[in-house]
Amino acid sequence: MRPPVKGALLLLLAFGLGVVGGAVGFGIYHTRFGDWRAPGSAARFQDRIVARLAQELGLSPEQRQKVAGVLEESRREFAKLREEVGPKFRDLRNQASERIRAVLDAAQQVKFDKLAQEWERRAERWRGRTGPQARPEQKTP
Repeated sequence: MRPPVKGALLLLLAFGLGVVGGAVGFGIYHTRFGDWRAPGSAARFQDRIVARLAQELGLSPEQRQKVAGVLEESRREFAKLREEVGPKFRDLRNQASERIRAVLDAAQQVKFDKLAQEWERRAERWRGRTGPQARPEQKTP
């Protein structure tokens, strides 16, 4: 076999193995941890933590119940904190965007606005809020 053909085949084989390895790894990760944004995933995650602590620390059933209560209370407190901080964070981000826009000329502002929309779309997708309820201003064909 000629060296250029052999090199190309080896490169293709390495690429293929990388794709297969990545797919297998993602499958294992997804099977083990699931989608953390899916409904009920917080409860499953909490159950895994309690089970791990029970196993590692030898918790009694009463201790398991108390630890689960602490985790549930903390989850609610974190959710409340996100609700309090979220608007402030968005205000700061909007103020920064307006200050950046003030530095730009008209053509740059148009490009910046498109970039900002793309960033927001990606953030919504990351947060798991894609779809019509997340962005009512967008119409689906």
